[in-house]
Amino acid sequence: MYGKLLRINLSTEQVSVEEIPEWVAKKFIGGEGINNWLLWEHFLKVDPRIDPKSPDNVMIIGNGNLAATAFGSGTKVKFTFKGTAYNMFADSVSGGTFGPAMRWAGYDYIVITGKASRPVYIWLDNNRVEIRDAGHLWGKGVFETQDTIKKELGDHQNVEIACIGPSGENQVSYASITVGGKRSAGRCGAGCVLGSKNLKAIAARGTRGFPIADPTAFFQAIDEYRRRLNTIPTIDNWRQFGTLTAPDFYNVIGSNHYRNCQENILPPDAISKLNGQAYFKTIYKRGVSCSPGCAAACSSEHVINGDETPEAKNWAGEHGDKPEYLTVSSFGMGCDVRDIASVAHWQKKCGDLALDILEIGNACGFIMELREKGILTEEDISQWIGEKVSASWGDSNFIEKAIESVAYQKNQFGQIFKDGVYQGARRIENIKGVPVLKYVVFGKGGSVINEEVRPFPVWAINMAVASRGCCHLKGLSWLDKSERRDISMAWFGRPEAGQGYSPALKGAGAARSENHITAINLLGICVFTGFFDPLILSLDVFARGYSAATGFPLTGEELYLAGERAYNLEKAFNSRLGLRREHDMLCERWLKEPTPHGPGKGMKVEDYFQQVLDEYYDYHGWDKSTGLQKRSKLEEIGLGDIIPVLEKDHAVV
Repeated sequence: MYGKLLRINLSTEQVSVEEIPEWVAKKFIGGEGINNWLLWEHFLKVDPRIDPKSPDNVMIIGNGNLAATAFGSGTKVKFTFKGTAYNMFADSVSGGTFGPAMRWAGYDYIVITGKASRPVYIWLDNNRVEIRDAGHLWGKGVFETQDTIKKELGDHQNVEIACIGPSGENQVSYASITVGGKRSAGRCGAGCVLGSKNLKAIAARGTRGFPIADPTAFFQAIDEYRRRLNTIPTIDNWRQFGTLTAPDFYNVIGSNHYRNCQENILPPDAISKLNGQAYFKTIYKRGVSCSPGCAAACSSEHVINGDETPEAKNWAGEHGDKPEYLTVSSFGMGCDVRDIASVAHWQKKCGDLALDILEIGNACGFIMELREKGILTEEDISQWIGEKVSASWGDSNFIEKAIESVAYQKNQFGQIFKDGVYQGARRIENIKGVPVLKYVVFGKGGSVINEEVRPFPVWAINMAVASRGCCHLKGLSWLDKSERRDISMAWFGRPEAGQGYSPALKGAGAARSENHITAINLLGICVFTGFFDPLILSLDVFARGYSAATGFPLTGEELYLAGERAYNLEKAFNSRLGLRREHDMLCERWLKEPTPHGPGKGMKVEDYFQQVLDEYYDYHGWDKSTGLQKRSKLEEIGLGDIIPVLEKDHAVV
């Protein structure tokens, strides 16, 4: 009634099914909330300080209550675990059709523990669960693996698959999970965790469906959501370009990541070859939705014929899905490759190898900067790669070899960057005896994001405090980048949080955004369709959809509180690991180097960081001196039961 939970122990091959308890469903709603509760419960029995690659780690896969429905806001499936990439709380989300297939098969949540004695894959065929041999799949890319599994199961039409590639098998710390062959749970090392468990894939076929408690009220909620969505001024542009609306807008406000974030505005010749128009004028074929029932449908499909761009001939005949902004910023802008077809190719290649685009793209841009500065020579890099490469700005051949080197762990370059660009920089310092960490763009945990944040304090703080390591999605906000004074007025009764290029009220803005975004993530829907405009698409709109779908009354205020509760569980998990205020940090480039260009020219994060961080803690009700949660706040939001656990770890004040 409140959600089905499937437990699979790969060590013993034991399988069990249970109901999510009523009190859990009411307290944490679903999706990210119940995933977080399941993670917390697991690590009450297991020391949270374990090596995340050990069999004691857990992989939790969860859908929210609006996932796989006709509500119109897409479906996102959430993977939650202790991260191999940054050794802290971790989750990663993906669109695609695996989440719906899993839910239609009868499972809202899956908890995977242990380690198989051999490579295996899990087969969910409605209420039948099998653990099958995957020895013949080990070493294969995602696309070949998917085709092989579907052929074995005799169903190419209805089987949906979440799969790892060579990166996860080779224990690259930031290996990803490719979902449905086109989408990716890209961050934090989800694929590495599956690889450490000898789990190649999870295949699902669901034909059972699930009931909607009040169909009439649900269709009314759908109508309201879609009507409101269609009144958002930017929705048509979003439907055409999706995240590729960002390059041009970011070039105006000074938020692009150019040449490893040495610059924040691209020259005209570069932006014109990497923006949404470049994609649509060259390789675009048709618009699609990444998951069933999405009313925004911001994805696209393309075919590279070979003559559209200077380098397209290298990828002639390749087809795929539109590269997202962070793929463009990682490979195109960050490495100064002025060719949208090449960027599209690398997105597909990383999908096949199941490798996090942000980490590998950032590593390539970092190496190119070291080459430019003369810290590394062409000979150094060629020796690490095992063949001659230039590694100068725009070197497509180097990027191609770098991706393969890391995924297959085939040479010294792959070993240097096996654990990400932050750890790679430290290894280069040991090899060369030269300090290079100051050239790495990173935030909390050494995690990376390929956007300029210095003149945008809400975003800068997000990168320093996000529970899974430097991340824009944990506290996604339009407050300062879009200068939404109207949102600031609605939230705080003051306009300053929506005033650009100013630190005023930005800590509160970051904290409020985290709780709001987490509330949306409880429902299993796309964070973008849920947060186009929080004034038009308020939490009340989504709460009405949830209430009609489940039959359990919920208000927008209650949904927000559940989001705050869920986010505090993530914070508490990290506090048990020893994370404190000093771990809420940013790289030297963002802290100390002034913003090069644009309206925020000259801004440095160190000039406002401590002030905004204090305000962030205050708004959350956390202790400013340590960064830890306060007992009084945990009691207030209904998490008093976790206080004794935190007290044992000296992780609460």
